[in-house]
Amino acid sequence: MKKSTTLITMAALLASAGLTANAQVKNYTVADAHSHNDYKNNIPFYRAYEKGFGSIEADCYAVNGQLMVAHDKKEIDAKRSLKILYIDPLIEKLKRDPQRHLRLLIEIKEDHKAVLPLVIKELKPLEQYFAYEGHPGRLSIVMTGAVPPAAEMTNYPAWISFDVDHMDGFTPEQWKKVGLVSFPFGKYMHWNGKGVLNNEEIARIKGGIDSVHNAGKKIRFWETPDTKSSWLALIRLGVDVIGTDKIEELGDFLDKKPKSEYTAPQSYAVYKPTYKSDGTVKKVKNIILCIGDGMGLSQIYSTYTANRGQLNIFQMLNIGFSVTNSADAYITDSAAGATAFASGQKTNDRAVGVDPSGKPLKSLADYSAEAGKKTADIVVCELTDATPAAFYAHDPERSHSTAIANQITSSPIDIFLGSAYKDFIWPVNGESPIDKMKKRGYTIIRNFNDFLNSSSPKILALMDDSVTRPKMEGRGNYLPLAFNKVTQAFKNAPNGFFMMIEGSQIDHGGHANNLKQVITENSDFDRVVGDALKFADEDGETLVIVTADHETGGLTLLDGSINNGYVWGDFSTNDHTGTPVPVFSYGPHSLDFRGVYSNTEIFNKIKALLQQAE
Repeated sequence: MKKSTTLITMAALLASAGLTANAQVKNYTVADAHSHNDYKNNIPFYRAYEKGFGSIEADCYAVNGQLMVAHDKKEIDAKRSLKILYIDPLIEKLKRDPQRHLRLLIEIKEDHKAVLPLVIKELKPLEQYFAYEGHPGRLSIVMTGAVPPAAEMTNYPAWISFDVDHMDGFTPEQWKKVGLVSFPFGKYMHWNGKGVLNNEEIARIKGGIDSVHNAGKKIRFWETPDTKSSWLALIRLGVDVIGTDKIEELGDFLDKKPKSEYTAPQSYAVYKPTYKSDGTVKKVKNIILCIGDGMGLSQIYSTYTANRGQLNIFQMLNIGFSVTNSADAYITDSAAGATAFASGQKTNDRAVGVDPSGKPLKSLADYSAEAGKKTADIVVCELTDATPAAFYAHDPERSHSTAIANQITSSPIDIFLGSAYKDFIWPVNGESPIDKMKKRGYTIIRNFNDFLNSSSPKILALMDDSVTRPKMEGRGNYLPLAFNKVTQAFKNAPNGFFMMIEGSQIDHGGHANNLKQVITENSDFDRVVGDALKFADEDGETLVIVTADHETGGLTLLDGSINNGYVWGDFSTNDHTGTPVPVFSYGPHSLDFRGVYSNTEIFNKIKALLQQAE
């Protein structure tokens, strides 16, 4: 090459090549993952390919006219050729999967003049799939490692591109042969993959990333820590290719990303309590028990973050912790968890309103009615579900929905609201629960607006599932409106009232490992808590208790921004966990709920207040 085609600056290169800066990749998927040293896996190629990885790496030596895959010469094995491990599987897979795109990164361990002719020869059966300028195929071939000098790169076929670790010394034509820029991470910093990068480190490495993007190329780093914190850091920085030796772990991490992060479009205002009655020692007239099903500290803090540093629950000063294990398991379900705080005894998982032997237990609703109080059971799920059922039914098996529905006919609760109309229409001895409730003087309501406008003192409101659909699917203000309707109906009751109101679907979000659902449901529940605090301040004799039956999902918060309302979480399970849950309290006797105690103590503390003397 003549000296007139001397080294050019990147600015001149951009101008002559007509390139523009690449925008940072916003929606990372497993297609952005790279299986580093893939050939070292117990099942080369297939593990990464079936997981959906967009990039796979194989190191090669030229041995007796054949490409052999190995990290070191001493590892060369006749059964581990590039053809056997990668070319033949690629031919099979790309033929069967017409939508699949892949980058095959072939590292030249030594002697590019021996390796590259073999690459051209051995990859010829894949020619129809090659992706390069003017040929929009599905297989990109990128040579890395001991690649030829820039001056020789244009000597090779258009479908071969090169991975380089620098950006100097290329003419525009040579730069077109660059398919990827890979820098050693240690060039910028030494980091063990724990914690976060500081501003100086971010600025330093971002300079390298931006320079590559401004040159119109994609970037990866090698020798990066292989941890979730590291992957997260690379994503934050806008690195295009995320390398790993942990195929399934990174694949799952990226696959779950759409459901693991959430940015709230806007914040809502929280109520600022007066604290005038908070912690006072006087008779409690009204008790509002707010249950966030599946709500642990991570669920609460993720909601606080999404609401940009505001939360009604966090206005409550008196805090305890409830230990949630059931009688027969370290991890409770909602049936045993709700029975514990509704009736004061640990019971077996799946049991509703009975002790471990099956003996029926009186609930707080029963004791409240005996004290002359109005009562309500308000949920955004089936009325036969575990938590609402624990306040009126008695059955060793929570799935006995028809039997549970029939037991509502002997409950003293004044107002019921939930769904599962179908469970209440099956006749027993010729009469359905709905028929019996009508005879008891209950108004049966099927429309939510009718519920809000009803002046009936006894209501069984059974909504269609569409009314209680998830908040993120358009439920609206069902729960806050229901709360305000009940408090207005009960506020003049001479002996006060007891209300259990549940944010039922926080739990659903945890089971689905869907952070958006967790946060939107928890936000809806938190608005109810704000309304409860306001009511307590206006009334002066109302105790508000906020807790959960258990935590769901094992939610860990990996990243977030309080300023932006952004959260990224990671779930360890799609089931409940044994983690103790918080108990927040506000109003008279709120100090009673401080400390760490069994969930049954919530019942004992409330029962004592129901039975206190004037």
